[in-house]
Amino acid sequence: MNYKDLQKIQKESTEQVLPQQKKVLSASDKIRRKTNNLPDPTHPPMGWKDGKGYDHIFPWIHLPRLHPKNHGDTVIFNDSKTPTNQLILGDNLEVLRTLSTESIDLIYIDPPFFSGRNYNVIWGDTNEVRSFYDIWEGGIDSYLVWLNARLWEMRRVLKKTGSIYVHCDWHASHYIKTEMDKIFGYENFRNEIIWCYQGAGQSEKQFKRKHDIILFYTKSKEYDFNYSAVGILTGEKQRVKYTGKDEKGYFKSYKHSDGKVYKKYFDEDEVMPQIDWWMDISIIQSSNERIGYPTQKPEALLERIIKASSNEGDVVADFFCGGGTTLAVAQKLKRRFIGCDSSRVAVSVTLDRLVKIGEEMSGVESDVRKGNKEAKQAKLGMEFEKVPNIEVSYLGVYPSEKFASILQDEFVDFVLTCYGASKNTAQGVAHGFRPPGQSEPILVGPANPKESIGGKEIKAFFDEIKSQLEPNKLVSAKIIGWRFSRQIVQYINILEKYIEKHTLPLKLDLIPLDSKEFRARVLQRYPDANEAEFFLRFSKAPVIGDIKIKKIKKLEYEFEAIDAISTNEDGWLVNCQWDFNYQEGHFVADKDYILSREKVSDKKKGERFKAILKARHVFEKSGEIIVACKVQDNLAGETIFSKKIKI
Repeated sequence: MNYKDLQKIQKESTEQVLPQQKKVLSASDKIRRKTNNLPDPTHPPMGWKDGKGYDHIFPWIHLPRLHPKNHGDTVIFNDSKTPTNQLILGDNLEVLRTLSTESIDLIYIDPPFFSGRNYNVIWGDTNEVRSFYDIWEGGIDSYLVWLNARLWEMRRVLKKTGSIYVHCDWHASHYIKTEMDKIFGYENFRNEIIWCYQGAGQSEKQFKRKHDIILFYTKSKEYDFNYSAVGILTGEKQRVKYTGKDEKGYFKSYKHSDGKVYKKYFDEDEVMPQIDWWMDISIIQSSNERIGYPTQKPEALLERIIKASSNEGDVVADFFCGGGTTLAVAQKLKRRFIGCDSSRVAVSVTLDRLVKIGEEMSGVESDVRKGNKEAKQAKLGMEFEKVPNIEVSYLGVYPSEKFASILQDEFVDFVLTCYGASKNTAQGVAHGFRPPGQSEPILVGPANPKESIGGKEIKAFFDEIKSQLEPNKLVSAKIIGWRFSRQIVQYINILEKYIEKHTLPLKLDLIPLDSKEFRARVLQRYPDANEAEFFLRFSKAPVIGDIKIKKIKKLEYEFEAIDAISTNEDGWLVNCQWDFNYQEGHFVADKDYILSREKVSDKKKGERFKAILKARHVFEKSGEIIVACKVQDNLAGETIFSKKIKI
């Protein structure tokens, strides 16, 4: 998706029309004349501005999505014909702003509840911490504006027959409903679903708070809802719900106003409507399902929602995907999915979960290994499902090492889109030009972060510009790359002396891609953007020096990642995962080490997560095996280190 495509989406977003609020809020002229404080019936949702949407608060910063095709970011199963499922690391507002209008059938979100900062910091990434702290800085108003900007884009990407479910609790549910009435239309509200559950905690001064609220809206009056898929079955399995059974079948007794008792009979396979308070779904208790973070929702909850409001092949999206429950259930129910999260840990945990499910469904060992095109059948003679591939991509947070595997043309497009420049469609050395006109020609260096642009390319670029110079018209040329060798820096100094000697209207700038200078130049196009909220980072992978191995007893071993550090400035390791049967390029975390971290606190960094780098494992049998350790840092860096051992 290039710069023009992103501009088109922005236009579609800002041109969205609000529902007619007069249908919701109206008062007779008589009452209005006597009352000065009635709500304005045309009052828009908080933060919204006519013709701008939420651009004036959260400026549209057109950043490209990076998907490295050959760097472990395409998980291949056994269905290459169906469009790939999408898992994206990035701020959900920016992700939404890259999605096509009316492209999604169902959205479920479980955004951070308005219940306090510490409760919502689940993963420990700096991006997550910063975002959540910003949300509560201005109280409930700030929170609602932040959420409304995302709901505004969700309304745009929903199909006309689509639905949205917003999971919240008592802290803000009533406020959120009021805002959703304005964004989606009061007449498109379908249900306030009450999910009741049991759990610890009580007070002698109030009733126990043991329910969440799920607000169900649709895009229009014409929407998909699978009544029978989520209804309550009558018959043998459900007979406890009815009064009794006689020769005619199961029945329920009703007492009429005339005092007589009547029986209503049900067929064994008849379906009764599902009610809007759900007491039959408990919080997660199964160790197989639990990942280990406090706000994880049960798969049964998402199964009911997805079955009700989508069909096989539909697109289901979760823009606060966390540990991936929505995506996991969508995959099992043969729906396509789009999920995103601002945390590298969350995306890593989610991908691992989806890979395991995909392998079970397809009977195929997922293949993310470079050069190995053939998928291997795991269990011959059994029937399996067709499972689409999964693409992992990055938006706003870009792991530097991923660029080594993309094509040079793709890298040029990436840089030009970030910079807001148009591509050079004519013959010439310059890759692009930043408007207005051609006063800012751009040359882009190699995609590989370890390589520097060469002197021949710079000379050709310089000669081309020099031949087109006009008197009294300054040209500010940009050379953008990952790094510049000492020789190149010296060569630029020579060219600058030549420019000065001949008084040429030309300026040459070397701009490192992962520098504050590049970030600042991108922000120049967005005068309303807040530097602190600007979501653009190039992260470096952590390093692990070695894996230390200690035998405890016959088949039990202890492992430790030693000399493991973050290489990002102000970075530290926030999570550690282990795979005790690693295959090259195919990391599947052991269930006991999906989230391996502890909370620590210090005076400078406050309370934070710190990775636990030790692990124990009991192997089933002796032999040669590869053990791998994967770590993530707080700045979206991730790396894997593996070691072959003999058990």
